[in-house]
Amino acid sequence: MTVKEVLALVAEYLGDTALKDTTQLGGTETATDQQAEKLNLLLTCVNDVTQSLATMYFPLKYEEIITNSNEKVQFSTLTKPVLDILKIVDERGYDVDFSIFPTYFEAKNGKLRVIYTYTTYYSANFTDSVEIAVDKVSKRLFAIGVVSRYYLMSGMFSDADAWEVMFERAILMRNSPKSMKTVKKRRWI
Repeated sequence: MTVKEVLALVAEYLGDTALKDTTQLGGTETATDQQAEKLNLLLTCVNDVTQSLATMYFPLKYEEIITNSNEKVQFSTLTKPVLDILKIVDERGYDVDFSIFPTYFEAKNGKLRVIYTYTTYYSANFTDSVEIAVDKVSKRLFAIGVVSRYYLMSGMFSDADAWEVMFERAILMRNSPKSMKTVKKRRWI
């Protein structure tokens, strides 16, 4: 799912067909200054929603192999910005005990496989792919979140609240097990 696809859906939700026809979203029209400003605000909203989803609802997992020589590993030496360490495994596949501190973690020396969740800190462009758990987050869910943030940043608080409720409900429905969505048929006496 690309940012362009999400923003095209957002333009539909906002009822702004002229915005959807701009070259940034795959159309043929050049964006006016007002539309360009709106698109930049929507990009900020995309970044905000990506950050929210990745940190609170659908954490992104990453796995990497490191060689630990002094029992202390700075988070800054890992490839991605660490949100939480889930598991550390040694070369033989055994779980390794570890302690987490604000800027580093401690684990035994040797070659280790570190499994962690990370957060995204990037500024999206129209052609970028959205870095989020695509199997869990649909384009529709993402677009609803962007619309909610857009209304909030534009000062339309009642609209923002309505879209935020839709966004939270969509996340709840996505996270809830299927068994919670159905009620078994019962016989009443």
